[in-house]
Amino acid sequence: FVTRDLSTNNWWVAILTFGEGWHNNHHAHPVSARHGLKWYEVDVNWYGIWALKKLGLARHVYRVRLSELQRREVQGRSSAARRELVSV
Repeated sequence: FVTRDLSTNNWWVAILTFGEGWHNNHHAHPVSARHGLKWYEVDVNWYGIWALKKLGLARHVYRVRLSELQRREVQGRSSAARRELVSV
């Protein structure tokens, strides 16, 4: 995702930290409890939060909607295209 910083996702950090390595996802969607947003981005912490919510021990848990993800990806692609045009 395009963000205002240089955050990146790092798969090996995500594995070691149970999902906290999806740092770019976190910066793009800071209030989302789930940072692993694609099928291959394993986020064990999200499953813990989800379980706590199901047990009634966590409230006001937010996730990014699929429509928001798709919108941000399209924005990112168009921003990248604009950057390429400007830098050439």
